Amino acid sequence: MPAADGRCGIYVLSFDGGQLYVGQAVDVVSRFSDHRKTYGDIAEMYFWRVAQARLDDFEQQAIHALQAEGFLLRNVIYASGRLGASDLDTLVSAGEQQQWFASVPSEYLGDDERPNRPQVRIANQSRFERLATDARLAAVLPAVRRYLAWTIPSPRRTEFSRWSISAVPDTNKNSAPRMLTITLHSLETLHVWAPFEEQHRTIFELNVDLATMQRHWPDPDDLHEAFGAAFVQDCIYRVRPGVLRLAVEGARNFMRLLDLGGVVEAARRLNLDMIRKGSALQWKSHSFGLADLLLEPPAVPTEHKGPDPLSRGLAADALGDLPRAKHFYRVAAGTGQPEAAFRLGDLHTELRDDEQATFWYARAERDGYHGVRRSPDFGNTYALMELAMHHVQEGDPSTAVHFYQRAICSGSTEAYAELGLLLEELGEATEAEVAYERSGQAGHGLGWFGLASMRLQEGNTEQAEALYRRAVDAGHLGSLINIGLMQQERGEDALAEASFRKAAKARFPNAEFLLGNIAVLRNDRTAAVKHYSRALKWGNTDGLIGLGQVLEADGDQDGAESHYRQAAEAGNPGGLVNLAMLYALRHDDERAEAYCREAAQAGYPDAYADLADMLRDEGRPEAAERYDRVATV
Repeated sequence: MPAADGRCGIYVLSFDGGQLYVGQAVDVVSRFSDHRKTYGDIAEMYFWRVAQARLDDFEQQAIHALQAEGFLLRNVIYASGRLGASDLDTLVSAGEQQQWFASVPSEYLGDDERPNRPQVRIANQSRFERLATDARLAAVLPAVRRYLAWTIPSPRRTEFSRWSISAVPDTNKNSAPRMLTITLHSLETLHVWAPFEEQHRTIFELNVDLATMQRHWPDPDDLHEAFGAAFVQDCIYRVRPGVLRLAVEGARNFMRLLDLGGVVEAARRLNLDMIRKGSALQWKSHSFGLADLLLEPPAVPTEHKGPDPLSRGLAADALGDLPRAKHFYRVAAGTGQPEAAFRLGDLHTELRDDEQATFWYARAERDGYHGVRRSPDFGNTYALMELAMHHVQEGDPSTAVHFYQRAICSGSTEAYAELGLLLEELGEATEAEVAYERSGQAGHGLGWFGLASMRLQEGNTEQAEALYRRAVDAGHLGSLINIGLMQQERGEDALAEASFRKAAKARFPNAEFLLGNIAVLRNDRTAAVKHYSRALKWGNTDGLIGLGQVLEADGDQDGAESHYRQAAEAGNPGGLVNLAMLYALRHDDERAEAYCREAAQAGYPDAYADLADMLRDEGRPEAAERYDRVATV
């Protein structure tokens, strides 16, 4: 293959056993030399000259065509992402990749020398130090360490160049702040987070290959049942189609998820695909401090050093290391400890092995240990709640009720409240009231909030306010907004502002919007802009409307219109109403009425009446009467 004729193109290696390997190369002679070092059974090579810009397309076409003809390919990746030749092969050889992909998952992280970039380490040290003070980290580390060991090839060798881990990244920091995120090339494959107001929780969201999971679990409902509950969602990424997201709550459940059939294979398929695409694009945020904790050999926890196998089993169980827990429970049960037999029953219940669960429960009871059996759905309330909410959004309330009830059985007090909200929406007020009350009595403020809102609709303001205060005492600080609104109606403006400020301090965006309205009444433009902007930053599009009204008061109608239009495009019907008012002031009644009609269709039935009131205030009673007539039609 003379260099003068060109050595850039697509090649196919044929091996003694009939297998093929499709690849691409800018210099196929050099590439063939590399393959000879990896494979000792190459029989033939075929080569086609292809322009460098078209290598990816031709390579994929060749792979798909050969697969369609029934040939067995040695390619590590078959049909997605960057195929064949990859810079990764110079770091982890193709043979190592194939061997790793087919291997049994191991806790061994390797002994490769890790990279070190002092400047990057220093730049991200403060974020690592923030994470190091998080009480949740100790339980999360073993789970993330297992993910690295089981699903990323040579994690120490590929650290920084192919994958990165960020400590407390800024993603969704005002609503769902993250503890950490692992990124391969440009795709976040694992992140751990919690809702802003519930920072004691840890929710693991894992991306895996969709096709692999579908091969193991054609019906997602089977996956839910086998695991107890795992929230499953198809994700669309431009960088890599065919991604499935699995979500569970707690490190223990994440460890269990990795043990579920097909999950590690699907994670490996996606991860290998991504790191073959190219270098880690988020290397600037890589936390070497966090990686130190994950990749350096950890000390054996003191609770694993004791002589008591039951204690060691309980410690492993708490971390989600179920195989280790099962081992120690069996040892303890063999020495005559009935609690260990009971714990084995619990484990087999979780694993849906009813026969073994019954055996061990019976043995524990025979030896005098009578415990409270754990539900198979224990600890999976996040996924159950997410599944319920998903079915609400899909318009399937009966299935949503089923999942809420399962979440209740697994110990969720929030599920009672959410069930109450759904039942109330379905018109089942009596059942909703029972659900709200049970949630409140179990200590969840959302239950008292729901009950208070029912009393307010009934006109019982005194009892409603008392229930809102119970909700606040139970931790539902959003109820302060409702209390503040009731105080405003009574003319207790100072008390109302204090309630709004407490809610704003707890990061309720609607409270910031209401504080902006108060600032407007005081003619404090600076404070109004600050509060409206903060409401918008935290996700409340009413902030756009407030900012638009400030601009309109300044005489900047174009700026106001832009803000109202942004609010309308974000789905806020108040934006449409304000656009209608703006055009009515410009005497463009045709467009004003069109926006009113659109607002009414979007769920703002008082749009015409509000516009009429505004026109009366502006000294245009005839125009106001016109909209009053339209409103009554």
